[in-house]
Formats: sequence, C-alpha cells, structure tokens
Amino acid sequence: MKLQFAPIKFQSALAAGGISLMAFNYLQFSLPHGGGLINFFNINWSDLSLIQDATYMLLIVIMFLFSSINLILIGILLYGFVMWLKTKSKLKEFLENPLMNISIFVPIASIAMTINVIWGPLAFFIPNISIQKMMMPSLVLFGLLLISLLILEFKVTKILFTNPIDINKMNFVWLLDVFAIGLVSLTGTGIAYMSENNFISTIASVASLFLICIGIIMFITKLFLLIFVQFRNGNLPDNAVLPAYLLVIPITCLLGLSFYRILLYLEGVYSFKLNISLYLIINLSYLITIGWGIFTIYLIFDYLRKDFYKSQFSPTQWSMV
Repeated sequence: MKLQFAPIKFQSALAAGGISLMAFNYLQFSLPHGGGLINFFNINWSDLSLIQDATYMLLIVIMFLFSSINLILIGILLYGFVMWLKTKSKLKEFLENPLMNISIFVPIASIAMTINVIWGPLAFFIPNISIQKMMMPSLVLFGLLLISLLILEFKVTKILFTNPIDINKMNFVWLLDVFAIGLVSLTGTGIAYMSENNFISTIASVASLFLICIGIIMFITKLFLLIFVQFRNGNLPDNAVLPAYLLVIPITCLLGLSFYRILLYLEGVYSFKLNISLYLIINLSYLITIGWGIFTIYLIFDYLRKDFYKSQFSPTQWSMV
C-alpha cells in the first residue's frame, strides 16, 4: 500500500472476493436451507452430521475472512483511486500508454465483484436481510459500471487505433477488459434473475444481454489474435506475464454463467423450454475452462516449478487466484 497507486492493485480485492464467493456458492448448492439465497439462519443445522458441521463451518470462516478482506481492501483502494483520479495528468498519461491502459478496467471488475460479495457472503451473516431492497441501488450501480465500462472501452480502443503498437508485444493481459465485462454482466444478470420487480429485472436483463454479446465477440476476437501472436512469436513471454494465460478461465466461466442466467430469466418470463440449451451452455463453458486450465498448467509448468517462488511479484500472479 505504500507503493505508488495503480489501478492494477484492485486485483487484490477482486481475488479475495472471488475466494469468499467460492465458499458461498458451495454452501448455496450443497446445504439444505429455507429457499432463496442461503444465510446462517436458514440452514437446517439439525440435519447435518458432525463432520458436515465441521466442514461447513470451515467454509463459513473462510467466507467471513475473505469477504472482510475484500470490503476493507475495496475501501482503501477506492480512496486511493479517487486521489489518483484527481490528478488528471496521471490518468491521461496512463490511458495514452497502449501497453498499460488495459488495467484501467480492473477497478470496475473489482467493484462488480464487491457487489456480489455484498449480496452473498456479507448477507449470509445478517439476519432477516432483504435482498429485494438491494435491487434498485444495485441496478443504479450496475448502470454506472456499464456506462464507465463502455466509455473506457471507446477511449482505450481509440488510443490503440491512433497509437499503434507492435502486435508481437500483445499478451493475455489484453483480456482484462473482457474480464471486467464478464463480472459486470454477472452482476446485471444477478439483478435480472433475483429481482421480483419486473421493471428492474427487465432493464437489467436487456442491458446484460447487450453486454454479454459484446463480451463474447471481443473474447473470441482477442483470443484468436493472441493465439496467432503466440504462434508467430514461437516462445513464451517473460515470467511477469506468463500467469496471464489463466485469465481465460474466469472469463469463460463468467460469460457462460451470465448467459445461462439470462436464459433462465427468459425461460421464466416467456415460458420457453430451454433445458437442453441451458445444459449445453453451462457445461460447454466449464469444459472449455477445464481444458484451458490443464493446457495452461502444462504450458507454464516449468515456471510454476522453478520460478514462481523465486520470482519477483507481478500483478499477473493474481490470475492464478
């Protein structure tokens, strides 16, 4: 924290939020509870064995710890971000660097993650909390994130077109904007899926579907271009960049899950029969994820085995989390 502020630091809060959500999702889908989102007070503890109690309590401790870390870090980092934005010359200089400006999307991704942490892990510990009362403020915040995301995307794309760089220098860090799109769309589809207000759910679903389509097109285009560049270069990038290959994993999961939620919403509203489509989408996204994960671990195995513990910290290492 004593180092000079940079937007990439938001990856620390993002990673902590991701771990807390992993624990929450496992509890949500494995523990019997009173319906809706799980919380500590609607779990049927009497139906669980001693081993189950110990296992789930461990997950609850992990969830509490990392959701707390996420909320504390996001507060500290947002303060640093606001102070950084006040110096317009820094922001302008940062955006004009086509090799660096892609990390401006990390704060947006991190804020979207924190919204999901508030819905899930934080709400887990609060009795009688009303998720529905959160939907309108969440929609407003989702709209602000969406507008910010699109404005920054236009700015970064314009700079890339007007200040062309050597394509051989492109690497998988270039996917950070798609990662942010995935997290923001997950937030929007969460609102559409959970809200009982038709106005809120309709706006969130339309905006999310628009964002998902943009994200899928950008992801496919960038991924093919990056694979082409990798083949043309003929060697792996420096250690500081290597872990960025793993960014493909969360992007695939986020876009797949967001599209899955949108179809669930449409199925509920229009009574479509989408069982096969839902099954294929969610399983295809995770099949791609597992395949890419195995391939990436094999690809960077020497780095993990020999260099990871010895190498200097680099922000791309958060991709592993």
